[in-house]
Amino acid sequence: MRRRSVLAIPLAAPLLLPASAVRARGIAEDLRHGGYVIYMRHAETFASPEPTLGDFRDCLWQRNLTPAGKAQAEATGEHLRKLGTRYSRVWSSPFCRCRDTAQLVATRVAEQTEDLLYHVTQTPNQQTAGVERLRILLSNREPGGRVTLLVGHAPPFKSLTGIGLAEGRGAIIRPRQTKEFDIAGYVDATGVHAR
Repeated sequence: MRRRSVLAIPLAAPLLLPASAVRARGIAEDLRHGGYVIYMRHAETFASPEPTLGDFRDCLWQRNLTPAGKAQAEATGEHLRKLGTRYSRVWSSPFCRCRDTAQLVATRVAEQTEDLLYHVTQTPNQQTAGVERLRILLSNREPGGRVTLLVGHAPPFKSLTGIGLAEGRGAIIRPRQTKEFDIAGYVDATGVHAR
């Protein structure tokens, strides 16, 4: 008598997420409870030079957001809204590209602050002072379950952390007070990502 072979079909294994996806999910849930700072580099801009500083109210001399940059900022804001992120303060560099990014992400007008200003014409002392002001901003925890959104430029953040943020990418910061903080993850137009 001939035996028929029986094909063994394994039971469905539970779906296991990569560790980075689990961490990203945890960060996303934590944002809802507040206490974080999001430092974002302005969204994608046109590649035009800015040899000198002018009147910040006039956007014509500045590098401004491309249509793709506007869509990028809107998508990032939508991801954060879906997570239930509530903002205490929304601050930006005075540059139009930063103000526009902040407004598209948070759907409200940002307060402008020189503490987030950066330009290649600044002296080394001005740049160093700006990095120290940024350190203070990143280490301050907002109470009441809210998040602070800061929109600025890549060089000060890179000087402070060694991390170069691409246009439209934000670092999710966990403040530890006393001028210290941890980078918990990142956010961009595709969602929240673990570090």
